[in-house]
Amino acid sequence: MEIEVGYLPKRYYDSNPDAGGFFPFAVEGTAPYVYVLDGIYLPKCDDNFLPLWLENIKAFPLYFCAEIPSYWKEEFENTCNKFNISYRYLTNKYERSVLVTEVQNEKQFREIFPFYITLGSGNDLVLWSTNKDVFSVEQRQWKGNLAGEIVDTVVVKVETDINIFWIGYDGDNIAVISNNSFFSTYENIIRTFPEFVIPKLCEYE
Repeated sequence: MEIEVGYLPKRYYDSNPDAGGFFPFAVEGTAPYVYVLDGIYLPKCDDNFLPLWLENIKAFPLYFCAEIPSYWKEEFENTCNKFNISYRYLTNKYERSVLVTEVQNEKQFREIFPFYITLGSGNDLVLWSTNKDVFSVEQRQWKGNLAGEIVDTVVVKVETDINIFWIGYDGDNIAVISNNSFFSTYENIIRTFPEFVIPKLCEYE
């Protein structure tokens, strides 16, 4: 399995939500390491990659924050209840809601993550944090395709030893925001990958 790894230049992103850019959520706090896993398409990605990688970096429990369209809501809740995955609503609206789920281990991850792949690949917001729930919804002014609009926005609070993962547009990549030293260099990152991964350094202009 081949994966491209590249750090994003600081000009690519900031703390404000950017519709169609990096990132479609707000970030509070600073994280020195922001990179992208590219060259993958999550619906066809090796099922073992993410569970094994997250185990390698001791990421569990995971806290997923996602937009759930109304037509997925009942099925999603049923899946969570079936596998004893706890969840809470940040917003509960007719068209779509924002939920946070706590995924305690690899088994729960394997059961619920296909649902998140479907959402993320359809450009609904899906992101998760390691070890701690750092999500809220607040009013924020947007850039990009929603420039100037002030709306309810997912806010991520970056704290010590927190890693944030976001399923990129169309499910074509995963972006990582981190202040953990094991993500401080390309060499450190690829040491955490499962053995079957063939990494390649990608440089963004």
